[in-house]
Amino acid sequence: MKPANHRSDALVNGALIALGGLAVVDNVVVHWLLGLHRAVPEPDASLPVEIGLVVLGAALLALGLRRERRARRG
Repeated sequence: MKPANHRSDALVNGALIALGGLAVVDNVVVHWLLGLHRAVPEPDASLPVEIGLVVLGAALLALGLRRERRARRG
């Protein structure tokens, strides 16, 4: 039998995966490839902030996938 908090774990894992994936795709596609807008209005500060957001998004995505993989193994 699965623990009582299985649903909340699945919700957290899904949120981590979704937020991490969104952060990576948004920054790479919208900010860099399409150049629609920047994360920070100042051009000199924008690139380091966007790189940080991509790294943070990748970390959230990896954490969510790792947690979900462990949860499915039992």
